[in-house]
Amino acid sequence: MTKGERIKHLREKMGKTQTDFADIIGVSKQTLYKYESDIITNVPSDKIEAIASTASVSPAYVMGWEPEYHVSDLKPIENSTQEDIEILKAYHNAPENIKDGIRAVLGIEK
Repeated sequence: MTKGERIKHLREKMGKTQTDFADIIGVSKQTLYKYESDIITNVPSDKIEAIASTASVSPAYVMGWEPEYHVSDLKPIENSTQEDIEILKAYHNAPENIKDGIRAVLGIEK
């Protein structure tokens, strides 16, 4: 996933329009479009920080240096419900193309 794709993913995950998100991070809608389309790839650090802060992720995630979710974010296995366990089993038994789709929906990079 490119930096622009991550920015767009975060914006859409928050349910924000380009106009709303652009206003929040202090850029024009056109500039945000250029970030999301990877037309502008050298996004200023203050805008990376604003995007990360607004979306509650790290600037390193926005840059593509780390995944959105960390193992430390997960709840302990002993707190898992039966449904959690069934979902994990189903995922492990699924064909690779299904796993790819699940990761894409959840925004998890392989």
